[in-house]
Amino acid sequence: MNMPVEIERLLKTENFCFLATSYQDCPHVCLMNFTYLADEELIILSSREDTTKVNHIKKNPDVSLLLYSLGGSGEMHIICTPDGMATLVRPESETHYRDYHYKKHPHMGTFIMGKNISMVTVRIKHAVLSDVEDKVRTWTDSSV
Repeated sequence: MNMPVEIERLLKTENFCFLATSYQDCPHVCLMNFTYLADEELIILSSREDTTKVNHIKKNPDVSLLLYSLGGSGEMHIICTPDGMATLVRPESETHYRDYHYKKHPHMGTFIMGKNISMVTVRIKHAVLSDVEDKVRTWTDSSV
């Protein structure tokens, strides 16, 4: 996929993102735990099945996320807005993603391992990266 190193670093180190979904001109945004599965180039999320976000994804899989890093010692603050295609994981494949997501977020087990929890993956198609100096770069997955 050849994404910029700053995006990959955010995906590997951060724990939270904002997920935006939309259906019939009704946007919805929520704070989510996420896990990046680098081997498959997927973002893993989980949600109760009866939520607005899951209902939106069923009808419109195009999503946008917002990730940010406040920066540490000497690191620059960066914000990344990846856009992608969300997929509700089929029941026969859920265990793989659920276990990987739970391993990163064991303290959030109720939201990952509980009853009626859907596993969602997001494949990034495009991203905008900006920093505190207002340097903005875009990236598009050339394989899409």
